[in-house]
Amino acid sequence: MYCPHCQRPLPDPPERFCPHCGGDIQGAPLAPGTAPAGGSTPWESRDRLGFVNAFVETTKQVLASPSGFFRRMPVSGGVGAPLGYGVLTGYLGLIVAALYQLVFRSVLTSWAGRFSEGSEPLERLLPLMGQGVGFVAQLFLGPLFVLIGLFVGTAIVHVFLMLFGGAQRGFEATFRVACYSEATALAQAIPMCGGLVAAVWWVVVAIIGLSEAHGTSKGTAAAAVLVPVLLVCCCCIGALALMFGGIAGLAQHMR
Repeated sequence: MYCPHCQRPLPDPPERFCPHCGGDIQGAPLAPGTAPAGGSTPWESRDRLGFVNAFVETTKQVLASPSGFFRRMPVSGGVGAPLGYGVLTGYLGLIVAALYQLVFRSVLTSWAGRFSEGSEPLERLLPLMGQGVGFVAQLFLGPLFVLIGLFVGTAIVHVFLMLFGGAQRGFEATFRVACYSEATALAQAIPMCGGLVAAVWWVVVAIIGLSEAHGTSKGTAAAAVLVPVLLVCCCCIGALALMFGGIAGLAQHMR
């Protein structure tokens, strides 16, 4: 077999990407840097499908059959469309989570206010006002938070993917996976445990997506996703241990 892009011989069995030019050899012959025939996403065909249909179909494919979706996903062609999808879905998930927090804290504050004797109405109103201001801030700044999170998170994952030898494609492939994996943020609409479900679901989808997009093993993809998470958890635990140790030392010194 020969690469349809550069016409150089391919290994047997052939891999998804040409080892010489890096072109995607799935589907019909195309110029380097373009998506293979039939290899696209509904979101990137929204001019033909319509905005709502493209959004719904993309989300359904990412959540229900991530392997097939990321196998067909173009790994190049620009980050604008995937970024738009990632910011939109991430923002929707953020707003849903913020609404749940606002309602929960409002109910909790109201319930606690009934048992506080002698408290003025203004004192009970101030926490609610603060929560409302926080929600408005998330409402307006949410897209910026999601945007920054996508770029920073992708950069971290891609660095670890390179360290583990799994970055067969460039940064754009990893970024596209991160953007479309934001479909899992909509799971935050699940009452009570939505945040946890969304986080776990994102890890699973991201591992599958990286494996398909980079043509690497799921173990390598899992390491690139989970090792940074474990490092952050270890840093947080270490910081908490130091803080509580300092507090305990101070209390003992004061005695």
